[in-house]
Amino acid sequence: MKKPLWAVLELPLKTTKESVWSVLTEPKYTMQYMYNCALQCNWEIGDKVEWVETHDDGATIIHVVGELLEYTPYRILRFSISHKRAGLKGQYSELRFRIIPHTEGVLLTIEQGDFSSFPKAKEIHAECQRGWLYVQQDLKKTCLNYT
Repeated sequence: MKKPLWAVLELPLKTTKESVWSVLTEPKYTMQYMYNCALQCNWEIGDKVEWVETHDDGATIIHVVGELLEYTPYRILRFSISHKRAGLKGQYSELRFRIIPHTEGVLLTIEQGDFSSFPKAKEIHAECQRGWLYVQQDLKKTCLNYT
């Protein structure tokens, strides 16, 4: 049996669960940290989710498509992500956001995986981990500057 491969990021934040929830679910905030992509979803379990980038000329690109698996306000968001990139078509990962009380605020835990069954699993896992590390500063800043 293959060892599970999950990209994990833990962010202790001096803010409220309500502000973190808004930053994770409202398109105007997701654009500030998720590669200029607005998260689009109707927030019903089983609904399609898309991370959509809109260019200055109005053209849009859907970078990520998935399905909403769990929606527990202020605690858990869970998605199935469909990978479209060459060599990964037909592969799915799960993306989890968990918000728990923490000293002086909340702990936001982000997990994405399991990549163990993917072609070039270790490379995809490492790439995903780098991606979450890349957005972490903008995500923190967006959460802390939430108004």
